[in-house]
Amino acid sequence: MKSWILPSIAIGAVVFLMTRRGRELQEQVSDHFGDWADNLVRTNHRVQDTLSQVQSLLDRFNRSLQQAS
Repeated sequence: MKSWILPSIAIGAVVFLMTRRGRELQEQVSDHFGDWADNLVRTNHRVQDTLSQVQSLLDRFNRSLQQAS
């Protein structure tokens, strides 16, 4: 690969991102990333709640087994 190809692509990308369409693309990517991060946080909370419920259930089950023995 020629040594000028990657720098040329990098310069082209920077120039594109400075244009109106490039800024719009950056904004769309940023919005989607924000939505993705929000979904990840909500999913994390749901998983934590579910695991907490499972832990409580297992604790009750363990206490029941101890009382039965």
